Amino acid sequence: FDTFEGHDFFPVNLKYRVQATLTVTEGTPFFGMKTTTSRFSTERIYGHVTFSIEGREFRLPVYQSKDLMSTEEYADYLFFPFTDLTNGQATYGGGRYIDLRIPKGGSDMIIDFNKAYNPYCAYSPRYSCPLVPAENQMDIEIPAGVKYDATMKSTTTLLSANPDVVLKPDVMPQYPGGLEAMTKFVGKHMTYPKEALKEKTQGTVYVAFIVKADGAVSEIKTIKGISAACDAEAERVVSLMPNWTPGQLDGKNVAVQFVLPINFKGRPGWK
Repeated sequence: FDTFEGHDFFPVNLKYRVQATLTVTEGTPFFGMKTTTSRFSTERIYGHVTFSIEGREFRLPVYQSKDLMSTEEYADYLFFPFTDLTNGQATYGGGRYIDLRIPKGGSDMIIDFNKAYNPYCAYSPRYSCPLVPAENQMDIEIPAGVKYDATMKSTTTLLSANPDVVLKPDVMPQYPGGLEAMTKFVGKHMTYPKEALKEKTQGTVYVAFIVKADGAVSEIKTIKGISAACDAEAERVVSLMPNWTPGQLDGKNVAVQFVLPINFKGRPGWK
């Protein structure tokens, strides 16, 4: 179904896909960025991005992770967290993130706010997510990227009776390739149920499941649904997922519960 999105997004608006200039800050020290838990994320300010939106110029820091910069795949990864005036209403109150890459052979880069996504802790308090620094707060509305359904935030209740499932791991499981890859997977494999099309059913299905110590997905269960057909389809798609990178506790792989929101977006004109 060509209008399906893995999450509920604002309509794409190219006004929020901006040309930016990256100014690198040499020799900045690493520091412990506060997170939603007692953990600190080791980051440094890699530089500042300068761009304009609606005639206003912004200059905000972008960050580089000490852990990721030592990896081959993410050595050029930059972390761009931000808040704006939509937070707490149409978007997650704690702000959103955008993944950037260090530009090759220059300072020009594109920042696409249409790709802004929620931190995982928007859906589960078990996640440890970096808090958006004060320097990255924008006093403007950015109605682009992923929205947030504030009526549904997963609890710390353990849905599985399996005693081996860990409620608060040190490291949460990760889908191979990250959130964007998972969204593409869901969009590719999802089929909008004919019954839901007929009844004009739309909304977000929240599916809980266990990522086992070997990365396999199991014990799939809808914890908040919209219809029997859509709930079943969401569960079916989750069952097709490849193995994840498992969560860890004390350096060992463990089974962890995960909650995934899957959005069924209706045709234009549906109410």
